[in-house]
Amino acid sequence: MKILHVIRHAAIAAAWLTVAAPAAVAAEPSALWTHWQLYTVVRSLAADRDSIWVGTDNGLMRFYPRTEDKTVYGPANGLLSSVVLFVKVTPDGDVWTGTAGGGLSRFDGRRWTFYTPYGYGPSLRFDAGWTRWPRERGIGDLWVYNIDYDAGGTLWAATWKGLSRFDGKGFHTYTVADGLVDKWVYTLAIDREGRIWAGTEGGVTRYDPRPATARTAQWTSWTNKDGVGAPAPPATTGGAETSYDADVPAGGRHHAIGGPKDITRRVNSNYISSSLFDREGRLWVGTMGGGLARYDGTRWTSYTTRDGLGGDVVYAMALDRKRNVMWIGTDGGVSRYDFRAFTNFRKEDGLFASAVYAVAVDPSGTKWFGSYGRVSRYEGE
Repeated sequence: MKILHVIRHAAIAAAWLTVAAPAAVAAEPSALWTHWQLYTVVRSLAADRDSIWVGTDNGLMRFYPRTEDKTVYGPANGLLSSVVLFVKVTPDGDVWTGTAGGGLSRFDGRRWTFYTPYGYGPSLRFDAGWTRWPRERGIGDLWVYNIDYDAGGTLWAATWKGLSRFDGKGFHTYTVADGLVDKWVYTLAIDREGRIWAGTEGGVTRYDPRPATARTAQWTSWTNKDGVGAPAPPATTGGAETSYDADVPAGGRHHAIGGPKDITRRVNSNYISSSLFDREGRLWVGTMGGGLARYDGTRWTSYTTRDGLGGDVVYAMALDRKRNVMWIGTDGGVSRYDFRAFTNFRKEDGLFASAVYAVAVDPSGTKWFGSYGRVSRYEGE
């Protein structure tokens, strides 16, 4: 393990400290694994051509694996919040981040632009460069969990107050009143027909922007009762709530961003934490307690630990499109799924932590995983 990149956060000064001294450690179980230590929670990962973007509770880091150089962004130099809930690199090279309490941010390689419910602009001082939105034209909330673009180039954002669509001049936010099954939206995926699939805390909603017909509805939702995920097992402690005392879950109490010991969450198979489409166009969603679920256009099929999945709490997923393999971060390690069987990686196999909150596959096919206190690289198949 390499302890070359140690990140600490001072709550007042938002200071980042770097320690560049390798430590002597025991040999890794597998030479295919490399670990870097960060004293924070890794919530998201995104692969660029020559770097990895790491979203943490203490800001955003761009890490260059070949040289181990890095650039760190926080409230002092580029973000409105230090808690980065997601990071995504778009084909044009822009880097988008969603934060807890700081809205949506875009980095074009030179400067940041911030999008909040109240306005947008490149300035952290809200001066003349800041533009106020007209009433109800800002992004839905300051908590932003994901974005995606449809085929027409329209940006969609998952927020804690609904599904926001950006038309270039402002946002329109769709809520439960419009047809969402729940207002807390965590994931987005857009299918080949341009339909938006929103994963919420209450299930999955599909929105078709095309006008409804006698045979098609604009809004359709599915919940655990419809087969989205397996029924969650009863909580082991605290009645209907359970605590993961080793790591911080991807959600937790609403607007509660705390340390690894102080966040509890309700075991909820309707809570959709991640989603993607495979090469066949099938939707896969991860749930917080109900395992993995697949929708083939007709019905839902669930996969749990009984089927070989590493853990029934699924935090993150990524698809290696070249090899047609899914990599799944769970509370029971990383699962590799080749659409035939699961292969699991745990601590004894070289993984650092049991709970894996972030997954990315870089252009070379190398896999990256984020956990509490570590970024891990796996160079196997």
